[in-house]
Amino acid sequence: MERFMVKGNGPEWLRTSFRDGRGEVFLPCGVFASEQIAFLCLAHDGVPVVRDAGHVYAPTSWLTREYPKHAEAINIIAAKLRAA
Repeated sequence: MERFMVKGNGPEWLRTSFRDGRGEVFLPCGVFASEQIAFLCLAHDGVPVVRDAGHVYAPTSWLTREYPKHAEAINIIAAKLRAA
């Protein structure tokens, strides 16, 4: 699992993402909804998560299904991280 962090002024957890060995990208759930609710939904769906520094990161494949309004932005971020 690789950890990436974008430079900036916001909270570190919000600028952090992960990429696993298969190329799946994990973004912070707190960007899209309550982390607690997202964590429960992820657990119910049997989807793997990354937990780091008290925050939950979900795979972009799940995020695009659950938050289709943000799918285009999610896919752009995921493509850039896969290429990194």
